[in-house]
Amino acid sequence: MMTPKGTAGAQLDLTRYVHILFIAGGAVAAYLAYNIIHNIWIRFSPDPSFPLLFALSLAVGGGLAFYFWQHEQTRQLAQEVVGELSRVTWPTRPELGAATVVVIVTSIVMAIVLGLFDFLWSWLTTIIY
Repeated sequence: MMTPKGTAGAQLDLTRYVHILFIAGGAVAAYLAYNIIHNIWIRFSPDPSFPLLFALSLAVGGGLAFYFWQHEQTRQLAQEVVGELSRVTWPTRPELGAATVVVIVTSIVMAIVLGLFDFLWSWLTTIIY
């Protein structure tokens, strides 16, 4: 059941996205920590222990996510970002298709213009030199 915007229920719905944002950030931090720890570990030991590396990376990612979630300014910023994104008017599928066609056609036209300019410039420089 959707709650009207501006109510406490709508604020609760946005808080869910803030929590998801912190969880995703923790997962990214864990992935990066795993790769960094693995690359360092491999230099000193040829046989990395996967469970230990996995546990260390989860601890780093979870610790960073928890730290930033506890940090009031970071949580406030995340809530403001989610609140602003909830007010964005997203394009409809036909608008998105039309905009994509415009970008592709403009790119093709500019490629042709730049290609002709390059050909003309190359031809002029061969005549001059």
